[in-house]
Amino acid sequence: MNDKFTYNILILLLSITVVFAETSEEKGLEIAKRSYENSRGYTDSQSDQLMILVDPQGNEVIREISGKTLENHDPNDGDKSIIFFKKPKDVEGTVMLSHTHVNNDDDQWLYLPALGRVKRISSSNKSGSFMGSEIAFEDFSGLDYRKYDWNYLGEEEYNGEICFILESYPKYKNSGYTKRIGLTDNLFRARKIDYYDRKGELLKTIYFEDYKLYLDKIWNADTFKVVNHQNNNSTIYKWINRELNVGLNKKDFEKSSLLKLAD
Repeated sequence: MNDKFTYNILILLLSITVVFAETSEEKGLEIAKRSYENSRGYTDSQSDQLMILVDPQGNEVIREISGKTLENHDPNDGDKSIIFFKKPKDVEGTVMLSHTHVNNDDDQWLYLPALGRVKRISSSNKSGSFMGSEIAFEDFSGLDYRKYDWNYLGEEEYNGEICFILESYPKYKNSGYTKRIGLTDNLFRARKIDYYDRKGELLKTIYFEDYKLYLDKIWNADTFKVVNHQNNNSTIYKWINRELNVGLNKKDFEKSSLLKLAD
């Protein structure tokens, strides 16, 4: 039995499980869980990344980044990640370290070369813009289904595919969002998510594009496009040369190593 056939059978069984979920909350939770698990099982990863800031006139600022992620297999905790800014000069040397958690606020630290010190991102500031982009600090753990309450709203066609419509409400009390409404396809891949601000108005949409199957089992979108509907700015985030299971040093993901990593 080849891997592709086995994968298709697994998807069919997962779809049947979703169909027989009893309530809209249970069905929404089940789909969100399957989507999350679709991107798991890699141990660690590293990649080059591009962050492209686009203003309403179409002018672009391109930032070159390298990133590393350490997967956490503890069911009660989240992953660790590091982002290094390499170019242009005004952001060179900036480093962000994130420790995501399921039941507690995420821990995030930012090393700013101009200050020469590590700054902790407070829980009340997680809704703020990350490095002038349309990505908020709290978005870095936005795909972990355990941080939201879920509701299944039905199905909708998107780019020629029938997708599940999922509504989610952040459990994080300081969230900058009141809710999200997203589309997940029949391979349990997030395709887009609408984010609503604290006033309940549509703030932005994240589109997940350029999906690639890694290790014959893990789906990752290699492009996120974030469109802010209120200020007409957008941010395109691309992963390049993504590698999984590379054997990263766990000590590099600790706060005590942050200044060393910035050198």
